[in-house]
Amino acid sequence: MDSSSIVCMADLIVSGSTEPPRLDTVSYYNDSEPNWNERPFFTKVEEKRGRVGCHIDVACQSNAHVQFDPGRLAATPAQTRPNGRAARQFTALLTLQNNRVLLSGTGGDETMGGVPTPTPELADLFVKCRVRELAIQLKAWALNKRKPWIHLLFETVGCFVPHSLVGVPIYHRPPIWLQSVFARNYRNTLTPYRPRLTLFGALPSFQENMIALEVLRRQIACRTLPEEPAYEIRYPYLDRDFLEFAYSIPREQLIRPGQRRSLMRRALFGIVPDAVMNRKRKAFVAREPVVAISSDWATWVEMSNVMVTDAMGIVNASRFREALQTARVGGEVQIIHVTRTLAVESWLRTLHARTDLRLQPPKQCSTRAMLSMQTSNSLGRKPFPR
Repeated sequence: MDSSSIVCMADLIVSGSTEPPRLDTVSYYNDSEPNWNERPFFTKVEEKRGRVGCHIDVACQSNAHVQFDPGRLAATPAQTRPNGRAARQFTALLTLQNNRVLLSGTGGDETMGGVPTPTPELADLFVKCRVRELAIQLKAWALNKRKPWIHLLFETVGCFVPHSLVGVPIYHRPPIWLQSVFARNYRNTLTPYRPRLTLFGALPSFQENMIALEVLRRQIACRTLPEEPAYEIRYPYLDRDFLEFAYSIPREQLIRPGQRRSLMRRALFGIVPDAVMNRKRKAFVAREPVVAISSDWATWVEMSNVMVTDAMGIVNASRFREALQTARVGGEVQIIHVTRTLAVESWLRTLHARTDLRLQPPKQCSTRAMLSMQTSNSLGRKPFPR
């Protein structure tokens, strides 16, 4: 819905220009995917704009395999080389059409009420002490969510309670296969950025917007700039003027019981095809990496027997092997953390092949070593980073 809205609005804006810029589209599809296939929806957009874009079939593309160029240093695990037919086709498309700007729909869910949660609206009413309206909205959302209204009220009040009292949710905790010492030392980094709401100051809905914006900023900051070919990524939904407008709108205008993206659907009526605007929420794509792990099971078992991350004190290989087995049989597992662990492992193996990487876990510094480091520091020498 986000990318389709960008395309349709861009066509509307440039339609009156004498020399409009060319807007090409690229669409990914997978006809074998039961819960995620974009072909019926991007076809409607192409019919409306009267122009067919590039279609890339991502069937049989493994999300679990992460490849690094052994002849080129990757400074971070995110600097993967384009691997697979889909990535090569996308690179060839940019080169052929000489595209230099890629418009991304990132931020649409967080800005326009794509996440169907009533908590920000209920928190606003709770802070303002508007009891009657709070009771009405609790009843409406309870019927929509099929949950007791008292549970929704507890969830709303719990947003203001410190983590030390309510604890960190399971889905925000570090993966269980990380070494306990490593997880404890880097707890602040591994725990998602999620401060608690405050009763005073800005409205809770605005605080939620600021938290979501900070999460998006951190995610975008982790992405590496494309090199071959070089192009710029722009985010229309994160435009400053647009965010100021969206954050000034009452929450009940953005999302309503049984109708997410309420304002967006009303504003873009007749501009974006109805089939796209009225589609159900797109399911999270978790089947593809699970299929990849199952199809290449022998490779992953061999890799998990001797892991660089295990030797460096980051991952517990036996626990990670159990997580892979759970994912293989379709059990509940943090699949995103599994694929990220595989990416870090592949990255370290590539570094080990290029350099003399020490695989011994860091040892605790003795008192004499600490004294030596302090003495070196007092002499104007920087100690070795921890």
